[in-house]
Amino acid sequence: MKRLFLSVITLLTLMGARADEGMWMISNLSAKTDSILQSMGIELTHDQLFSTEHPALNNVIVQFGGFCSGSVVSPDGLVFTNHHCGYGSIQDHSTTEHDYLRNGFVAKKLKDELPNEDLYVDFHLNTYDVTDKLLAAVTPDMDATQRMLTIDSVATQLQEAIEDSVNGIHGEVVPYYKGSKYYMSVYQRYNDVRLVFAPPQCLGKHGGDTDNWMWPRQTCDFSVFRIYADKNNKPAEYSKDNVPYKPVQYAHISLQGYQPGDLCMTFGYPGSTDRYLSSYGIENTMRTVNDNRIQVRGVKQAIMTEAMNSSDALRIMYSSKYAQSSNYWKFSIGQNKALQELGVIAEKQALEKEIMEWAKQKPEERGKYIGILDSLKEEYARNFQRDFTMNLWQESFWSGSDIIGFVIKQMVGMAQGKGSDFKKDVEKSFKDIDISTDKKIFAALSKNFVEQLPDTSLLPEYYLVVDSLFHGDYDAYADFLYANSVFTRPADLAQVESLAEVGEDPIFMHAVDLVTLLYKMYHSNSQVDHYEQLLGDALREMNKDKEYYPDANFTLRMSYGIVEGYSPSKDLTYECFTPSQSIIDKYEKQGNNPDYELIPEVYAWLKKGDFGKKYLDSKSNDLQLCFLTNNDITGGNSGSGMYDKKGRLIGLAFDGNWEAMSSDLKFDTRLQRCIGVDIRYVLSVIEKYGKAKRLIKELTLE
Repeated sequence: MKRLFLSVITLLTLMGARADEGMWMISNLSAKTDSILQSMGIELTHDQLFSTEHPALNNVIVQFGGFCSGSVVSPDGLVFTNHHCGYGSIQDHSTTEHDYLRNGFVAKKLKDELPNEDLYVDFHLNTYDVTDKLLAAVTPDMDATQRMLTIDSVATQLQEAIEDSVNGIHGEVVPYYKGSKYYMSVYQRYNDVRLVFAPPQCLGKHGGDTDNWMWPRQTCDFSVFRIYADKNNKPAEYSKDNVPYKPVQYAHISLQGYQPGDLCMTFGYPGSTDRYLSSYGIENTMRTVNDNRIQVRGVKQAIMTEAMNSSDALRIMYSSKYAQSSNYWKFSIGQNKALQELGVIAEKQALEKEIMEWAKQKPEERGKYIGILDSLKEEYARNFQRDFTMNLWQESFWSGSDIIGFVIKQMVGMAQGKGSDFKKDVEKSFKDIDISTDKKIFAALSKNFVEQLPDTSLLPEYYLVVDSLFHGDYDAYADFLYANSVFTRPADLAQVESLAEVGEDPIFMHAVDLVTLLYKMYHSNSQVDHYEQLLGDALREMNKDKEYYPDANFTLRMSYGIVEGYSPSKDLTYECFTPSQSIIDKYEKQGNNPDYELIPEVYAWLKKGDFGKKYLDSKSNDLQLCFLTNNDITGGNSGSGMYDKKGRLIGLAFDGNWEAMSSDLKFDTRLQRCIGVDIRYVLSVIEKYGKAKRLIKELTLE
């Protein structure tokens, strides 16, 4: 009876630990989290997960390019990340003669590996709590702007104190819990990162926009890069004399795969979540951020699509830009839909009511929390038009026409005292701009901005010019600007040394108009952040016995969960993996959809089934393509390694699922899933399709 009782207790413990919301600071894991991981079967000690004293799993994880994550997988510095993370670099090296996007890329030898300007990886070295140092400089009488400037000043001093440019050491102070805590993460940066392998786009981006954020998936979303260092293994700018980097630790790779219920851990750099945001904040996000993103990007992407369909050169030029734009365009559609269908705002309101009732029980101790909701309601209402217009402005101009965006960013950089190499910036930015396409985007978004603007008192100056001189014709206005600007003549622009030389250039003057409008809209006396911080403080104080992870902020985190399918409705249940036949079926049955196209070489390989016996799953005797876990991830986690209980790589995280698109604001335990590409699928493509056995030999396969 005692044994039965203990078995039941153990089973209940495991069930309670199956799926845990949270992106936990790996450098600061609690005893409770350690205990949960132990109950789920982990075979690594805490020191094997994270250590600053000896090699551990944290030494394997890299921040890739400042926008993704990756894992070091060989003693010679190979890095696995997602195809969509390497997409920009793959595009940079692609031409109509060497179309690495369409056909893939394989470096046959070390000398064939391709350098990538401005691409870097950061290794996390340590994290320090600097809350006391920052908040000690803040006084109660400071307004929001003074507080922000004071904290920024102290943070800058702390970062400068540890900076070591020779060894690539730099620090970054980041707020946690909306500014209730501050930590400084210390990194080492390597700037010589070279492209080694990319699958054909029909594998690496299989499903395209159609399948983005959806399940089932067959996307082999990976690419391979290599870190290079000087002969002393120190960071160095690109040089032909650099050699492959020798890592402190590298990931071993499991060929055993996974079974439903198996522990899975992800390690990476999740970008941004706002899980503790108020109900008013969620509504504001839906209306001012998502609605604008959906509407404006829809206009822009239609023009880009037309251009890309017109020629291979434009397809290559705009593929990466389109992918970046469409990714969060679709995300915003899905997030609004999920927030509404899952009743997230009502759920938040119920929690907020509970917090206020708790605060009123002891007004002498909790008085600062009473009235927060009224203040939030008032602040969001007061700032709605400004928030809407600023997001409309950002989507229309900062992220609209490449040329206008370039000029605005140069102007803002100068205003902030950030030096830059203007000639280098021009060379980098304008190589991927088609003037005709850019002009169409500019005209369409300039007109759209005026049409969507909620406050006519903020009509930009250009509206008056278009209305009076061009009779409301935005295409004619665009023709005039682009015909008379140095920014549309690359040869002439290459002779310009700085933005100060362009004088009365019409595109420059148009950008001045737009930046003037931005500063007219901007005011920093909003107390929203302060009240949102207080609401989060109240929640944690009310539930002192519960652990609350900090929102994602692009610092090193881990999440844990299990391999698991899901049921989005009572009539539909999804398996936790996709079989090899499923990618063939999509092509054969829906081949008229370009997102399911397979180039002949890939189709022939898949039909032949020459996947390599060691990469087949022992239970299904098949090459499993993608799989599901209930790990907590978000943007920035792309490329994150997915690890088993032994700390071995079993996949690469690359997406979430449509039914739980509310996840950045609300984690749904029942529906939330992480989509990963099976590492055996990756290896099969490298060895059996790409014939890159030299890369397989570098890996430690178990």
